[in-house]
Amino acid sequence: MEMPETSAPEIIAPCGINCLGCKAHIMQKKVCPGCFTDSRTKSDSCRNCRIKACAAEHEVNACAACGVFPCRLIVNIDKRYRLRYGLSLIENGLFLKQNGFEVFFAREKERLSCPECGGIICIHNRTCSTCLKTYPIDNSSR
Repeated sequence: MEMPETSAPEIIAPCGINCLGCKAHIMQKKVCPGCFTDSRTKSDSCRNCRIKACAAEHEVNACAACGVFPCRLIVNIDKRYRLRYGLSLIENGLFLKQNGFEVFFAREKERLSCPECGGIICIHNRTCSTCLKTYPIDNSSR
C-alpha cells in the first residue's frame, strides 16, 4: 500500500493518530477505513473507542480542539505511544491545530513514506506495508 498524494482530514483520529499509518489500516486482508467510520472491518476496541466517544460528546473532531485538551484519556494514550512507538499524540494534536491539515499531512507523508519503495511505514511496528523493510523508531523528532 503506497502513501496517497492527498487525503481527507477524516483520516486523522480524534486522538491525533494518522490512520494511514495504523497497523489496522495497513493490514492487507481487513483494511480499516479510519476512526470516523462504523465499518465492521474495524476492531471492537476501535469501534468502541472512548476517545472517539468523548470527542463526539464534546462536539469536536480533534481532541486538540477541545477546551480540556489534553485530558486524562489523551495523556494516558500519549504516554503509551511515546514509550512504545516514539510518537506523541499531544504533539500531533497541537501541530495539527496550529498548522492545519495540509501541513500536518505533508509532514506525515514524509515521516511515514518508505524511502525504499514509497509504501507506508506502520507507526506500530515500523514496517513498510509494501517492501516489508523495518525502520527503527526515531525519537529525535519527538
